Amino acid sequence: MLNNREISELFEVQINTLYNWQKTKPKLYKYLQNADYNYNRNQEINVLLDEYSRDIKKDFLPKEIEYIIKTAVELSSIEDVKIFHKIFIECEYKNIPHNRDNILLIYDKISKLNIIEKYIFYKKIYKYRKNSKFEKNEILKVFKEFLS
Repeated sequence: MLNNREISELFEVQINTLYNWQKTKPKLYKYLQNADYNYNRNQEINVLLDEYSRDIKKDFLPKEIEYIIKTAVELSSIEDVKIFHKIFIECEYKNIPHNRDNILLIYDKISKLNIIEKYIFYKKIYKYRKNSKFEKNEILKVFKEFLS
């Protein structure tokens, strides 16, 4: 648990503000006090997900992953992750007449992923969208667990 001085230094917040938040925003204050615990817990979860991802053997092609990256698919909750394939098809339904076989094949592959695999897959898509410029070599490296 962090003390006020540590919170102040870590988050660049005045100590007087922290005392005020302690009274007016107790949930936020408690979260900040436990920021090191939350960070460590997230690190542990990420290590577990990375370990799990080593066992994923799926059959996506690089062009299919690139297609998904370029779609408007946005997942914002674990419920969305569960229905990733449905959200994908809803985003792409207008393109089905022009690209039916490819879209339905991708839909089928996403639907066969379990929830952890869907989560890992979308997490990589999200990071890739934020950090890359759609280079094929990058897709091969980032999505290696999902490629045939």
